[in-house]
Amino acid sequence: MQTYQDILFNETLLKEFSPVPLNYSVQELKNFIKLSETIWLKPILGEEWYDELLEQVATNTLTEENSTALVEAIYPYLGFCVVYEALPSVFLHISEVGLTKGESDTSSSATQKEVSYYSDSLRRQVEARKHYLIQWLCERSESYPLFDPSICNCGCNTNSCCGGNVKGKLNKPNPYQQLYRPIPKCTDIK
Repeated sequence: MQTYQDILFNETLLKEFSPVPLNYSVQELKNFIKLSETIWLKPILGEEWYDELLEQVATNTLTEENSTALVEAIYPYLGFCVVYEALPSVFLHISEVGLTKGESDTSSSATQKEVSYYSDSLRRQVEARKHYLIQWLCERSESYPLFDPSICNCGCNTNSCCGGNVKGKLNKPNPYQQLYRPIPKCTDIK
C-alpha cells in the first residue's frame, strides 16, 4: 500500500506549466491531474520510475536528475495533458438547451468548429511535447536507469539512443491523428 501522495502535479505547477491564465481557478482542473498522469505520462515513464517519482515528490527527497527531468520535460508535457483532458468539461457545459460555452442557459452555443479548433490545437501541442519528452529522456537515458529507451521506437535500445532519430520526428505530423481529420479549408474563424 502506498503511503505517499498519488500525483506528481499540484495546482501551483498547473498554473506555471499549462496554458491556463494565472488568475484562473484551477479547481475544475484538479480532477483531471491523476487521469492525465495515468493516460499520458505513466506509459512513457513506466510503473517503477513513476512510483519512484511519486515517492520522492511526496517526501521532498528528489534526486537532482529526477528534479531536472520533472522541470525540463515532464511538467511542461503534463500541464498541457491536464488541460487537454479537462477541455470538454471546462469549455462546454451541459444544460437543457444542449452544450453551451457559458455557465447559464442563456449562454451562446459552442459551434463544432470552435470545439474542434480548441481540441486540435491542444492535441498538437500535447503530441509535440510528448515527442520532446521522449527525445529528452532518450538523450539522457544513462541518467535514468528506470526509463526504457525502446519507447522511442527507433529500434536501437542503447543508452546513446536517438541522437538524430527522434529529432527528425519532432516536427512531423502524427499520421494517426490526420487520418480522421478532413483536408483543411480556408475559413474565416471569428
